[in-house]
Amino acid sequence: MKVSQIIWRRLFIRFGRMIGGLPSGWMRKVLLFLVLITGVLLIAMYAHAPPLVSLQPFAPRRTFNTPWSWICVAGRCERRAVKTSQRSLASCTATCGGHGRLLWPKPTGDIILGEDSVMLNLQQIEFVTISTSDHDVQNLLEHAKDIFIGNIRNLEKAATAKGQSNIDNFVIYLSAGDGKGTKLMLDTDESYKLEVKLNNKYLEGRITANSYHGVRHGLETLSQLFWWDEIAGKQGGLRVLSNVYVIDKPTFHYRGLLIDTGRQFFPIEQLKRVVDGMAASKLNTFHWHLTDSQSFPFDSTIFPNMARWGAYSAEETYSSADIKDLVDYAKIRGIRIIVEIDSPAHAGAGWQWGPEHGLGELALCVDQEPWSSYCGEPNCGQLNPINKHTYKIIEELYKELLDLTDVRDIIHLGGDEVNLDCWAQYSNITQAMQAQNFTDLHALWADFEGKIYRRIVHANRDQTPKAAILWSSPLTKRPWITSQPFDPKVHVIQSWGGSTWPETGDLLEDGFRVILSHVDAWYLDCGFGKWRETGEAACGEYRTWQTVYNHRPWRDYPSSMHLIMGGEAALWSEQIGQASLGPRLWPRASAFAERLWSDPPGSGYTTEETVYTRLAAHIDLLQARGLKTEAMWPQWCTHNPGKCL
Repeated sequence: MKVSQIIWRRLFIRFGRMIGGLPSGWMRKVLLFLVLITGVLLIAMYAHAPPLVSLQPFAPRRTFNTPWSWICVAGRCERRAVKTSQRSLASCTATCGGHGRLLWPKPTGDIILGEDSVMLNLQQIEFVTISTSDHDVQNLLEHAKDIFIGNIRNLEKAATAKGQSNIDNFVIYLSAGDGKGTKLMLDTDESYKLEVKLNNKYLEGRITANSYHGVRHGLETLSQLFWWDEIAGKQGGLRVLSNVYVIDKPTFHYRGLLIDTGRQFFPIEQLKRVVDGMAASKLNTFHWHLTDSQSFPFDSTIFPNMARWGAYSAEETYSSADIKDLVDYAKIRGIRIIVEIDSPAHAGAGWQWGPEHGLGELALCVDQEPWSSYCGEPNCGQLNPINKHTYKIIEELYKELLDLTDVRDIIHLGGDEVNLDCWAQYSNITQAMQAQNFTDLHALWADFEGKIYRRIVHANRDQTPKAAILWSSPLTKRPWITSQPFDPKVHVIQSWGGSTWPETGDLLEDGFRVILSHVDAWYLDCGFGKWRETGEAACGEYRTWQTVYNHRPWRDYPSSMHLIMGGEAALWSEQIGQASLGPRLWPRASAFAERLWSDPPGSGYTTEETVYTRLAAHIDLLQARGLKTEAMWPQWCTHNPGKCL
């Protein structure tokens, strides 16, 4: 018998003798006390017990020694089984396959990406900001540095505070030139130059630009030249290319992405993830289709009744603080936010409170049936063009939003899918038209747009915007587009119709600037079937990333390139939920981004192999940064480049 067992046995005997010597009453009390203590201990043990799965015997993961290595053969990584001198796929991808092999979007100027790389750890990265007198620029650069470090940290797959390194430090010099201010304007210079050189054990990087936004783009490009080498050392290590030269600038200034929060509500944190993906892809305009006829989620401080009557719930609203938070988050990442309150159509929920407050009917046809006679999809709603209070509310709402976004050179006025039959059924509208000698409801619609424009200019501190955007519609076709109140110097038409429709060409011939959003290529919500049984409820087949990428509509208008401001991909949310927001966007919005940034040449029918491999690497980068994406192809294709195409 073991010594410990002997000791416990003797203690038990002594305790029994002690209990036996007590009177029976005391003995019952002691036993009851012991029972209570035992019960309390059992309850405590049960309450704090780990899940049953954690009670299973601990089984550490086996050491996994893969036989595979990758070598560069004719600009392509090939997988080989080897016993020694292994090379990771990430390292092969980073050093094999041409000058633009790692970067998305592909730069537009000279590119040198050498094959040499160094190992380093995050603590060796230092920044030196070359003197700038603009305090706001300095402040944003500090934030941009933090984002850069965070993006590199996301690559690390092992907790190595001080991993292996074969350099002493990596100093990155940042210069925003003489660029003043931090606003992204239509004439902002977004170009940059990136250089990385190795001198002995001293790695030096230089990003030279003429604005904060150029420096930010340079930092994004530099971050894509880092990777995690999983077979370096015992736990892997961080690598970066050590011979880099990139000259880059965007082909189009306006590179937009529309998110619709009227049909579905998306929390601010999810919208921040959208901004993260945009920044990684160098998109620069977040078009926030904030409201629609189905809901009005903006909790205006001036008109709280809008959200009270129009939000899906109290939790599904955006406060002024929420909007400012997203605006500040996006600004650091080189992105402006343009908020649209669509009008006069797409306005139902939130506008019903006028009669109760003595303001009359602010919107007409709200929830009217049959909906197919008065709007494109349920529920209906269209602003009242003869109610002066409607214009005043729009003005004050835009003033509030413009003060939050501080984007004043571009304003989106909405203006799509007006149903003239809605207005035609009201006798007071007919009488108002007769009083103004309007013989056509299009004239009433044009009058509405002119009044709204003047109101919003007043809300914009009486500053005339450089671009007042309107959706293409029957009103933006001839003869209405060439009449008042439309001015080619101010009004920009967002052409969303099919790429074969004549409207884009007609607008360019009439001298109007356009933003292209062709439904047959850049509508990312299409392809999921009908969401109702009656009426048209789908916009055609799914737009694959190849369809998005190979759409180059400006080739049809070579003499009007100066009038094409850029393009915008749209994600309407009838069939988009919070779980599907990311996968519906990425990688298709990334494919769109490269088309707008560098517009690489292509036949339009086939896509080069290097586009596949670069986009696959970009998807890995997005996922490392916490974004949810669709898969581009089987993972086997990433491990075997060239064998899937």
